[in-house]
This record gives sequence, C-alpha cells and structure tokens, in this order.
Amino acid sequence: MLRTVIYCRCSTEEDSQQEALKKQVAESRECVKANGWMLVDEYIESKSGTTAEKREEYQRLFEDLQTDKFDIVQIKSQDRLMRNTKDWYLFIDRLVTNGKKLYMYIERKFYTPDDALITGIKAILAEEYSKELSKKINNAHRNRQKRGESLILPPGTYGYKKLPDKSVIIVEEEAKVIRLMFNLCRTMGCCRIAALLESEGYCDRRGRFFQAETIRRIIRNPIRCGTVVQNKRHFDFYLKQELKVPKEEWIVHKGAVPAIVSEEIWQEANRAMDKRAGKYQMKEYHAETAGGLYDLSGKIYCGLCGGTYYRTYRRRRNNHTKIIEWKCQNYLRYGREDVEKARLGRRKAPKIGGKGCDNIHLDEQKLLSLLEESCKTYCQNCGTDYTGITDRVLTVLEKVLNGSDPLEKRKELKQVLSRQELLCEKLMDKLLEGVISDEDYKRRKAESDEKIKDLKEELETYQQSEDIHAEVKVRILKIEERLIEDILRKAVLSELLKNIKSIEVFEDKLKIQFQNKFVMNLPLNEEFDYAARKEAERKRIITYMGENPCITAKEIAEMEQISLTAVNYRIKKLRQQGKIYFAGRGGHGKWIVCESEEGK
Repeated sequence: MLRTVIYCRCSTEEDSQQEALKKQVAESRECVKANGWMLVDEYIESKSGTTAEKREEYQRLFEDLQTDKFDIVQIKSQDRLMRNTKDWYLFIDRLVTNGKKLYMYIERKFYTPDDALITGIKAILAEEYSKELSKKINNAHRNRQKRGESLILPPGTYGYKKLPDKSVIIVEEEAKVIRLMFNLCRTMGCCRIAALLESEGYCDRRGRFFQAETIRRIIRNPIRCGTVVQNKRHFDFYLKQELKVPKEEWIVHKGAVPAIVSEEIWQEANRAMDKRAGKYQMKEYHAETAGGLYDLSGKIYCGLCGGTYYRTYRRRRNNHTKIIEWKCQNYLRYGREDVEKARLGRRKAPKIGGKGCDNIHLDEQKLLSLLEESCKTYCQNCGTDYTGITDRVLTVLEKVLNGSDPLEKRKELKQVLSRQELLCEKLMDKLLEGVISDEDYKRRKAESDEKIKDLKEELETYQQSEDIHAEVKVRILKIEERLIEDILRKAVLSELLKNIKSIEVFEDKLKIQFQNKFVMNLPLNEEFDYAARKEAERKRIITYMGENPCITAKEIAEMEQISLTAVNYRIKKLRQQGKIYFAGRGGHGKWIVCESEEGK
C-alpha cells in the first residue's frame, strides 16, 4: 500500500471556515481510504496565511519531504496548499527531487512535470486573487474599526473579560491590583512596583508574579481608562510583514469599554513614568559620555554591519533566571537579514531590506570569562603589572577583614582598659596630694568606674566570640580565601576592561584593540553560536540514546541541565529530521538511532 499524508488548510480564521476545515479533513480521509492508500500522518493547518513562513504544519510537511516517511501528499486543490508563486515552485522542486507525488482530489489527478506551466499560471492567478482579497478584507476591517464595530479584546487582557454576547466587563479582583499599580506609579518605578506586589503575594492569571515590563504595558495601555486604540499596525501583503501605522492614522474610541481608572489618573501615571524615563535617559547619556553605564558600554561593535552592541537581559521561563546578553543594534531594530536564521513568528519590528543583522549575540558571563583568559596574554605583551594589581587588592582586603577581627579588637580593648585603670590610680594620687577635692574625686571616680565596667563587658563579649570551634575557624578561612579569589579576579578583569578601546565582533572571533594600540584576536567556540550550540545539544542527545537506548527524556534533562520541555522539543526535531525513532508504544520500547547518524 502507498503511504499517504494529507494537508488541509482554511482560507481565513473565521468560525465558519473552521467548520469548513473539519469537512475538508473528513473528505481527505475518505479519499485516501477510497484509493486504497495507507494514511500515515495528517498536517492540519488551523491558521491562514499567504506565505509559508508562519504555517507550522506546512513547515513540518516541507521538512518531511526529505525523509522516507511517505510516498504521496494529498491536497484538496492547489490553492489549499498555498497562494504564493515562489513558495509553490520551492515546494514542487523539493517534492520532485525527493521522488514524492502530489495528488489533488478535487481534480482527481497527480501532478506531473507536464503540468508545470498550467500550475505556474494557477499559482500566479491565486496570488493575484489573494492580493485583491487582502485589500478588500483590510478595507472592510478598517471601516468596521471607524464605526466602532470591530473591538478585539485578547483573552489574556488583565482586568477585563469578554462575555459570549461580545460585551466586555471588569474583573473586579484584577481591577483592584491595576488600581494599586496606577497609584504606586506616581512615586515608584515599575521594578519597585513589581517587587512590592510580589512581597504582597499578588499574581497574574497564570499564578506568576508580575514582571516590570508587564506592569509597564498595563499602565501604558489606555484601555484601562476605557479608550481603545485601533489600526496601530497593518499587514503589508507585498512585504509580508506587519508595519507600524503613523499615529495620525490611528483610530481612537473613548468609552469603548468600562474604565478601571479615570482618564486623569491614567494621564498622571503616564506623565510620572515619562518623567522618570527622561531622567534615566539623561543619566544614561551622561554615563555613556563618561565611559558608559557598564565597563563594556560603547566599546563593542558589530564586525558585519558596524552597529553598536547594546546590553539586554531576559529571564528563563522555568526558573526566572536572569540572562544578560549583548546584541547588535541593527538586530534589535530590524531583526535578522537572513530569513533562515530568524525565528519564525518572532519578528516584531518591520524588516527593511539590508538593515537587519545576522551577527551572533554575546552572553555576558561567557564573554567576561573569555576576556579573563586573555588577561595573561595582555599582561605579557603590554607590560601590565599583574602582580601589582593583586597586591593592591589583597592589601585592601586584609584591612577590611582585620578591622572586624575579634583578636585585634580584643587587643585594642585591653590597651584602652589598661590606660583607664592607670588614670584611676593617678586620680587617687591627686586626691592624696590635695590637688583635687573630695567631691571632684568622687565624681571623676564614678565616671572612670563606669567606663572600666563598659570596657570589661565589651571585652567579655569578644572573649566569648573568640571561643569558637576549630572547625568553624577553618570554614571561615575558606570563605575568606574564596572571597579574596573572587574579588581579586574581578579587580584584574576590571583593570583589563579599562584598557580596552574597542571589541569588534565577528561570527567566529573577537578583535580586541587596547588603548596602547595592541590588537588581539580571540577565537569564539560554539557556545557563542546559537545554531551550533543547539546542533551540539542534539548530537549529545543522539549519543546518549546510542549508548543507552532505554534512556528517558527526564534523564537527558538532568544530564544536560535543561528543562524537560526543552528536551522533548529537541527529541521532536530529531524525529522529524529522521535521525532517531522510537521502537515501541506507550512509553515501553527503546530509541533507535539511524545508521547514518551512528556513523557520524
């Protein structure tokens, strides 16, 4: 029996089309059964799209064309597969190259090379039809927005809920938190607000603590004061991108939804946020002119496009670990220039031809470790007093540590106590010699006795703190040694960074120029290349499975020190690429690594 897969797609994402999609799937299955073929997989696309980039099921089918998974791809008609001429020819080229067949059940025929001209014309006509349809839909949608009939409220909008009759109501429990955010915003920044809400136990709908960026978006969005702003973005059919619409073309509807806060409170909070942002930008500007907010600010440049590298950070979803990275400014503004390197569906800013950047990102911790390794080379070639830096840091540390040393403090107290007792004896001599009166003697004696008493009590406290176990002393010494080592390392690295004039970043190396015009080239390993790093992870997973065919995803996650979700995603990709497969069912079986991969 011929192995067959089906691909089904709806033309739009409206509810009526979703029902049509279910019917299309049923028809496809029936056709496979009627032809006596074996159905091995289904590619059901619930999202529409004029191009193939954001269609996940199509991308999976396109990749599977290069495997031995099936013999026939069945579709309803040519326009169900796509309405883009370029993507059509790319699909057909891969289909024919890998010896697969395409069957269109509406026409009841297979695609043949003789159909190339006709199908090409159909693809052009389908693309033109799609262009006209896009214009009509955009125009109708814009008219509905102007009339206030097209209010789209994302289901995750905090503070609001959309009812089945399409009316919007306020979720009072969430509204209380939003009002608290606006009140705090008058005097606090978003980071402080996030910390305060976390200490009070406030969470979002998913049970997660509010992040500063989430609070910033809530306060900035005028929907909280009842105003809905539409037509801020527009999908351009020709560029296949979502573009920003000029502010003067925005469609604003006041009072479109119930207001959680008044417009005056919303404006006051946003003015306070603007004022703080202005102060920060001025502070950042002055800091950069004086050398930057960070040791590397204004020193890292892109070797591909010449842009400046900026310091950014993000948090891991599983444990909220903060990851600091340096990225090219052209990447941050326009994304990647090479579409194959871009992560599908992640581009937010419009990609303008030739302005994107494909250079690597630099993890700050890995970058500093790499620069630290170059310290010795720099010191040897430039005559930097590495030992002198070490001695200066150790001297400062010894002073700090000795300042709180119980032995040193007890010694000082004994000296002060001895002097005070000597003064008390001299006071008695002056009384006997008639130098002072009895009243002065009694007053001064009482003051002296009080000081001696306080000194003895303080001395007793330090005497007790000294009587600790030998084990604890050893542990304290080890902590001090680690502290000295860590601070010394940072001091040497800081001294090195001050002498760096510029760092030029390439995909495989760093070109470092120092203030004295000394130039150093540092090669970069795969840890700095995202694609190479992920490929190395997949190879390690294949190795684990080859050595232990019964290994579980949980065990791999522990070995790789990544989340179980990440491991399952890697395994899914490896299976789609035909590099591994699971022989068994219901969790019982073993992993089989393809021979070609074992040979590698």
